[in-house]
Amino acid sequence: MNVNSHLEKIARLESLRARFDALEDFELWFWAGMTGGTHAVNAALHHAGITAADDVYAAQPGVYLVPQPDGTLRHAFRPLGDVLHVGRPAVKAPVPEDIASMMHLMESVEQYRDPCVRHGVVPTAAIVKECDTAVLECFRLLNQRLRSAS
Repeated sequence: MNVNSHLEKIARLESLRARFDALEDFELWFWAGMTGGTHAVNAALHHAGITAADDVYAAQPGVYLVPQPDGTLRHAFRPLGDVLHVGRPAVKAPVPEDIASMMHLMESVEQYRDPCVRHGVVPTAAIVKECDTAVLECFRLLNQRLRSAS
């Protein structure tokens, strides 16, 4: 994807996330935030020229769905474009400090994915606050990066 596509998805996900009660609808709220934060990391990586900003869609690490002239999508191996989750796949190139911070913030969010979404750990107000703070800081860092380039 490209930077503008990521920004559009972030806006839609944040609009959706705002409609959920973070504790009662934790799984949906969490996925919207985690996905939005991952889009922010991808946008920052593209903006920095570290990853390819092609209009293809990550399916698995190294495998992308590539639009075809007839409107279908075809699987293809491609150089690193969008990461699915921070660290999957790993970014081998050096990243600027702000993007490294964004990645660290998203790792702090993702530490709750398996316990709270897959293994039945009941989310707490503290977990919600930690995740929300991390996602919002990730967005702030992306916006700061984009503003400084204009």
